[in-house]
Amino acid sequence: MARKKPARLELIVGGYSAIPWCVIDSDSFKGASNKAKSLLLALMRQHNGSNNGRLHLAKKWLYKQGWTCDEGNRKACHELIERQLIIQTRRGGLNMGANWFALTWYPISNYVSLDITAATYVKGAYSFCNLPPTARRKPPIRKKIMHHDYRDSPGSPTETVRSLTGTTTELVKPVLVTSTGSTTENDVIKPLPTVKTVKRIVGVKVKHD
Repeated sequence: MARKKPARLELIVGGYSAIPWCVIDSDSFKGASNKAKSLLLALMRQHNGSNNGRLHLAKKWLYKQGWTCDEGNRKACHELIERQLIIQTRRGGLNMGANWFALTWYPISNYVSLDITAATYVKGAYSFCNLPPTARRKPPIRKKIMHHDYRDSPGSPTETVRSLTGTTTELVKPVLVTSTGSTTENDVIKPLPTVKTVKRIVGVKVKHD
């Protein structure tokens, strides 16, 4: 009696996109930037088994998928073409629709309306890519911000004191003195002299000396 094959416990239910291990392990894929790899996975979502060569990266479709940076999308698409992971099969334009692309590890079953033929299409072109890994973007340099020692009193004036070993900064607190009169050298408060005022009464003549 023939033995029954064990059931596949991790079988996927529903549609899915397949990418061979030979593509993942290739220098073309491993050397691509993270954004280019993500865009490649998004493009694979359109493949249904019979439309390779008619995949597109239209702006409206990309926006629905969360790809809203036009400049970044163009760079990622150009990188995928350079690394031969995809190939442009038809040039779009005004009243012609979007550009069409093909995944280079799949065959093309229908060449109608395409700008390439079966004689010019090279399946597995990704394996011939000899480009170096795409340069990664360097993280921005953070500037160090110097803070005062006394953070509870921002904006306090400071005074620089020179010493033999270097220069240090000390906090100088302003001293406010309130007074009701003039002060002397001994900080003795004296009242201000009062000014005599003369009241004028209507109907009374003022005597002049």
